[in-house]
Amino acid sequence: MNLRARLLLLFLPLFAASLAGVWVLSDMILLDRFDRGDRQRLADEVRIVHKRIGFEKQRYLDIARSYAWWDSSYAFMQKPDSKFVEENLEVDMLGFLGFDYVMYVDGDGRIAGQRWKLDHLPERFPGIAVPSAGDLQRDILKTAIDLGALKFNDDTKHSIDQLVQISGLPQLLLSYPISNTAGQAKPAGALIAGVLFDRRRMSALENQMGARLRLANDTRPDSEWRPLNIPSNRGATLLSPRQVLGRNKQQMSLLYLSSQGQPQMRIDVISPRPLYLQGRQSIRLFLYLALALLATALLLAYLALEFWIIRRVRTLNREVSSIGQDESQQRLGSLGNDELGQLAGEMNHMLDRLEQSEARDRAILNAIHDGYFEMDDQGIILTANTALCRMLGYAEEELIGQHYRMLLLDADLERAQSLYRQVRSEQEETTFAAPFKRHDGRLVNFETRMSAIRDAHGGFAGLRGILRDISDQIAYQNQLIDLAFRDAVTGLGNRKAFDEQLPAAISRCERIALLYIDLDKFKQVNDRFGHAVGDDLLNAVGERLRSSLRQPDQAFRLGGDEFAVLLEEAEPAQAESLGMRLLRVLGNAYGLAGQHIDFVTPSIGIALYPQDAKDADALTHAADIAMYQAKQERNRCLRYKPA
Repeated sequence: MNLRARLLLLFLPLFAASLAGVWVLSDMILLDRFDRGDRQRLADEVRIVHKRIGFEKQRYLDIARSYAWWDSSYAFMQKPDSKFVEENLEVDMLGFLGFDYVMYVDGDGRIAGQRWKLDHLPERFPGIAVPSAGDLQRDILKTAIDLGALKFNDDTKHSIDQLVQISGLPQLLLSYPISNTAGQAKPAGALIAGVLFDRRRMSALENQMGARLRLANDTRPDSEWRPLNIPSNRGATLLSPRQVLGRNKQQMSLLYLSSQGQPQMRIDVISPRPLYLQGRQSIRLFLYLALALLATALLLAYLALEFWIIRRVRTLNREVSSIGQDESQQRLGSLGNDELGQLAGEMNHMLDRLEQSEARDRAILNAIHDGYFEMDDQGIILTANTALCRMLGYAEEELIGQHYRMLLLDADLERAQSLYRQVRSEQEETTFAAPFKRHDGRLVNFETRMSAIRDAHGGFAGLRGILRDISDQIAYQNQLIDLAFRDAVTGLGNRKAFDEQLPAAISRCERIALLYIDLDKFKQVNDRFGHAVGDDLLNAVGERLRSSLRQPDQAFRLGGDEFAVLLEEAEPAQAESLGMRLLRVLGNAYGLAGQHIDFVTPSIGIALYPQDAKDADALTHAADIAMYQAKQERNRCLRYKPA
């Protein structure tokens, strides 16, 4: 029996057994792995839905708190007035905020003011027996009181945000104690608001989540449901095990419980099983292709294989594999003068050139001052020169074989991965700059220029790059930026910073308060005590301004003895209160360089956006006018009054 027949007899049974084993193992292991991937994907979608609903609950609760903690709401509960409801609870405003109803309820459960947006309920909840508006309103109020909306016990932060079903309608029920704007007054009742989960809102949630959502009427959990959070006065959430719906779909459910532990609303999250289906198709395609390739390979092998070719190829393979492992075998032996012999000779010449090239490249890389590295297509460091090891503080053996993520902060890792993908898909170089972690834990700013390594077929095989230390350059740039926007005497923002921050604040805020401050009798300080004491006084004023402000309020020195304070989202009363406080703080005596200075006082002008001006220039002009009017009387705080 010749070698070809022996090879066929040996190969066919082994391949048949391997193919049968692959078929069985694919169903037992691979498909199970694909199914676990689909299960994990569904679980991630369910958690995203849960977090999104939690975000919506918090967002609506914040809106409810802004109405409950409002001086006007607090005054209304003290003295109910129908005009307040007409002006602040319009139906259009209710729709803009997203609420379907809002009620102002006193501590005895009586409604002081209310507004409802319950039009077209049958169309919004098809297939549900919708109750009358009166019955629905009564049931909502009763449910809110039962859940503890009025049990605030003087705690102004006592709130409710629970998903419930009232009269068969799923909704988000919210409540917040009514207090003053600061939230410090004793609650005068509770604001109760709600959002109905109709077909439109469920469709919007589906678009945001990227999954199919369904409200289910069956709210009975079994023992396999597990909690997603710790039960509290806001209720708890249960998660069902995964259910397979046929071969193509899967489902998990969220069940929301009230604070009393009663099931209220169940949301089914349904998604396809793409990994399982694709895996099943891929396994079948692999098996069919394997069978086809086997038949083709057997036919070609039977026609082409010759004993003398196989033997000489084996000899050649044995000698090649021993190169680099056996010091005595660094070149191939002679295999004759035919094609195989010529191939062996060319491989020997190639090995000579490769050794020379590697030695030359290694000498060059170790001689340069910049770091050089090479990585494979997974980001594993394969090559590092001496300069790179010195710059990062690692020995070469500590870097080789490690992933580049060990050198970067988490905040920069995603950007690096994005650039890695960009270089992989394009043929151009990419520059990346970030703080790198040295072996001793210090962060050093480096810049690297990377390019792709391509194999003989043009495929991506890895990355190579040069690393340079740019720490001095970054420090110099930061110093220049700080000097450009910082006042040298007080450390506050300068005129340039003010000219940039004021328009930016107007573009992003609905209300702005600008305080212009001028120091009375400051010239006398320079005349009597000298400019050095005057600078010390300006620095002391800057420190008092900083200590008197809250984030994100900002203070600036505009030049000379003029200062400005910028308040974002500030009410007129807040701006005037800060102005009066600054009168006291800045008007207190100063002890500087052994001198007691008690005659310097501030004059403050206040202008508000958009009440007094519509743009930055007009607001600055209005504040300047108000400050000038205050300057006439000295040590005054005046709000801008148009001529």
